[in-house]
Amino acid sequence: MGMAWKFVQIVLMGIGVLTLPIGWMIYQDSESRRAAEPPWSVNTLAEFRKWRPQFEQALKLEYGGATYYLVFGERARVLASGKSAYLFDARGNYIGWVRDIGDDQHLRIAINQDARKGSLAVGQIAINPAPAADGKK
Repeated sequence: MGMAWKFVQIVLMGIGVLTLPIGWMIYQDSESRRAAEPPWSVNTLAEFRKWRPQFEQALKLEYGGATYYLVFGERARVLASGKSAYLFDARGNYIGWVRDIGDDQHLRIAINQDARKGSLAVGQIAINPAPAADGKK
């Protein structure tokens, strides 16, 4: 019984030692996500810039006849293979975001090399005005 109990103690300590770093990574991932996820009040590029003025790197994308802007943020995961990214349409409307541009396949437009039309600073993004309701400019 004495040897079996020592073996169980060693196994339990080993499990505990392995669980601590995994638990820490899960906690850090959730904190990083909370810091990178835009609040509900962010609906436009202008509101985004007020929320995160330090994000300056962007990419212009053209796909299916439409123009999009992808703004890069900080890494939002412990083991991220890329930065977080925020997508806006040509009128500056917020479309969505991903935690890790390197792993997340939901933003397929960003992976499409043909859609990429060049890097620019966020301040250089020219927002197209919405068309007038009566059809006049």
